Amino acid sequence: MALELGIHAMSGRREAWDSPLYWTVGLPIAGVAALVIGWLARGRNWLWTVLIVPGQVLTMMLRSAEISGLLPLTVVLSAVLSAPFVAAAFVGSLLRPRRWREN
Repeated sequence: MALELGIHAMSGRREAWDSPLYWTVGLPIAGVAALVIGWLARGRNWLWTVLIVPGQVLTMMLRSAEISGLLPLTVVLSAVLSAPFVAAAFVGSLLRPRRWREN
């Protein structure tokens, strides 16, 4: 949500990904956030980073009041686009100290 709302507020664009800030600032910040989430998460809670892109898409759709019948497909496809963030969170989980790791 913060990615969508923050870039929208800074750029004034209707959709965050229409702004160059989304690609140059927003996505790198989201990637670093996913890495940190992976490092801080207990057990496999880092898997929740799969919701980064669907959360952004749902925020955009709710903000613009354009929810359609394709919402389920949109959520599934946007979850697939979260793969880089899940990978970053996984790397973060590997970097945390052994004593923090749980299964």
